[in-house]
Amino acid sequence: MLSRRNFFGAAGLTAAGLLSNPPQILRAMPKASSDFGKVKITDVKTAAIKIGYKTHLVKVTTDSGLYGLGEAYPKAEVAQDIHTIKKAIIGEDPLKVEYLHYRLTDGYVSRGSRTGALIGAIGGIETALWDLAGKILNVPVYQLLGGGGYRKKLMLYHDSGSPKTLDPQDWAEEALRSKEYGFKATKFSLGRLSGDKFNGTIPQYDMRTWYNILEGAREALGPDFPLGVDLHWRYTTRDSLRFAQMVEPLNLWFLEDPMRPENPDAYARLTAASKVPILTGENLYGVQGFRPYLEKQACDIIHPDTQKVGGLMEVKKIADLADMYYISMLCHNGSTPVGTIASGHACMNIKSFIALESDSIDMPHWQDIIVRDGPIFKDGYLEISDKPGLGIELNEDVCRANLADDSGFFE
Repeated sequence: MLSRRNFFGAAGLTAAGLLSNPPQILRAMPKASSDFGKVKITDVKTAAIKIGYKTHLVKVTTDSGLYGLGEAYPKAEVAQDIHTIKKAIIGEDPLKVEYLHYRLTDGYVSRGSRTGALIGAIGGIETALWDLAGKILNVPVYQLLGGGGYRKKLMLYHDSGSPKTLDPQDWAEEALRSKEYGFKATKFSLGRLSGDKFNGTIPQYDMRTWYNILEGAREALGPDFPLGVDLHWRYTTRDSLRFAQMVEPLNLWFLEDPMRPENPDAYARLTAASKVPILTGENLYGVQGFRPYLEKQACDIIHPDTQKVGGLMEVKKIADLADMYYISMLCHNGSTPVGTIASGHACMNIKSFIALESDSIDMPHWQDIIVRDGPIFKDGYLEISDKPGLGIELNEDVCRANLADDSGFFE
């Protein structure tokens, strides 16, 4: 067995300071030697929690008493999927995280494990396995995913509430609320106002109204505050480009998902012609789903959802591939604090990371889903704990009070 003394000798590391305060990943080595293969998975359970919509927490239990927490893709009904596929990993060693992830994805391809909602279920299990591995080895998950080091804290961007009026002043006030909350960036969602909702065109009235709204928000925020726009996959390539050209003077941070995600060639055409950066990826699955977008240079910034793409390792693989094409990354997020913090552990290891989404600042019980000493977000940033695993513990009373269905709390 490779002892601590032999490890340092083989590496030529003899400094007393390093021995007295070794990096966390080296402190895990004795645990790995003693615990590898000795802990077995006994069950995978779910709990549906309401945060304005339905989310799914995942708990992987073991014969050692330790357990891992994760979060599957929200909104989709994935609990039954998890109940069905969990048999493939019960009895396995939870430290074999990547192997178990591929055992699930390869074993259930016919059920959409690479291109549909099932990958979001697998992502929840994979996240819980990373939490469990960190607890077994007594290190934070970000150390297991690469050690962190790119940043001390993660910038957040606010997916703000979009006012129900067309008065630009109301939207400007909403933009300023993002600043008051402490966020360093924000985005609005703009919806269709007129015309045929099926044909994908953007009427001139809609464009002009949207422009006035965004112009007011830009004036309120100042010229340098990042302001993005989400169009929710509704429009044609030509009209998306017309709108991108119209808003060029407003120095927008990005134009998100103006078209449906199935056609990377259409996105490549738009990206090449638009001076406003094009953001997409929320509705793509796994690294293979992103591959044609990256190879075709079909966006300026990727926007993967950690829970939807298949988990922490998968989102890191996607971002690393994008970095080869000099494409940076925003992280889509619609989770409880469990999924949010899990995404944060992955983003600690993503060189091209810019910001992590938050749409939960106004949800009254959102922060209380986990036990905490203070606010989860501070001055527009998320700081990741050095505690083992994800570094979180559920507030069971709050979770039980906000169950989204009658399936119970990890029952």
